[in-house]
Amino acid sequence: MKIFRLPDLGEGLPDAEIHEWHVAVGDHVKIDQPLVSMETAKAVVEVPAPFDGIIAELHGAVGDIINTGDALISFEGEAEKPKEVEKPKKEEAKKPQQSGATVAGNIIVGDTVLEESAMGITPTAAQDKITRALPVVRLIAKKLNLDLAHIKASGSQGEVTLDDILQVIQSQLGTHSSPAKAVTPAGYEPLRGVRRAMAQAMAISHQEVAAVTIVDDADIGDWTEGNDITARIIRAIGFACLQEPALNGHFDAKSGSRQLFDTVHLGIAMDSGDGLFVPVIKSAEKLDKNALRTLINRYKEEVRARSIPSADLQGATISLSNFGVFAGRYANPMIVPPMIAIVGCGKLREEVKWIANKCQARRIMPLSLTFDHRVATGGEGSRFLAAMIEDLKKAE
Repeated sequence: MKIFRLPDLGEGLPDAEIHEWHVAVGDHVKIDQPLVSMETAKAVVEVPAPFDGIIAELHGAVGDIINTGDALISFEGEAEKPKEVEKPKKEEAKKPQQSGATVAGNIIVGDTVLEESAMGITPTAAQDKITRALPVVRLIAKKLNLDLAHIKASGSQGEVTLDDILQVIQSQLGTHSSPAKAVTPAGYEPLRGVRRAMAQAMAISHQEVAAVTIVDDADIGDWTEGNDITARIIRAIGFACLQEPALNGHFDAKSGSRQLFDTVHLGIAMDSGDGLFVPVIKSAEKLDKNALRTLINRYKEEVRARSIPSADLQGATISLSNFGVFAGRYANPMIVPPMIAIVGCGKLREEVKWIANKCQARRIMPLSLTFDHRVATGGEGSRFLAAMIEDLKKAE
């Protein structure tokens, strides 16, 4: 029997939820024929058939969560056997090869063949201390300075999962139960897809980031009619990044190093019924208001349809949460590592101010800036916010 395992559906995603099956047991499928729609933290993705064959078993029902690398579909027929590897000569066998080469899904190390999968290397008895984990789990563990070898693995193939890391985080915070592992109480529903990913990302953010928030107001009473508010905010962020680049970047906590960028890839938070999406406007500071509006509208439609490409949800260097379209004046929006800062824009209001010896009604935009104080100083954060206000005050 041939077993087709769930592939990585994008940038090391740890799992995906079965959204809809397109085949049934007994069906004869052709290569590239859609087999199943899987819901990830980013989108609904169709998984195609890797080869021609007859479906023998479906490993899961709609709503089930399948870990990357776990069995998804079994096909009739015998699994292909790995090619035999010629053993090295006796004198060569004494010294294992220093670099492995991947050959038809296997890794050759000395005279030993190790199976390679999405979970990493399958250890033999001689390599039973190898820790298995998905790339995204290794990345998060690295950022949190956690040793995977000392984390109890609960994965179906003996791998360390994201839930295992969350368990460690929660134990360090003084709690000893993991929501992901707990039995769902009566009347509750488990978080799925985007909401589940959001919960995990926020837990990591709360544990890792030394967040500080400062707030202020921008007087936009001199704006002319027809200004696109979001486009003006984005322009102001681009201007502030130019004036104070320390907040437009990434921070690697383990190495204590940062990477600053000379272009602004702005993640803009978009609310949906399925949870929060953050599409990325690449080189935002170079786009005019019309190009920005066109792109924002496109992203809104793609988020609504769950059709936004994974590539458009990656690579942000700073974020914007325009929560004021609903309600709220100030906030302390949370930073998603490895980013250093996020800007929040609250609900606009009218305010009476004493200007030129008389009272005037002015339009006020409340702003919040949260930044990681491990990387950026209070002066850098304050100057960034001042630069935003300077640009937003311009009469255009």
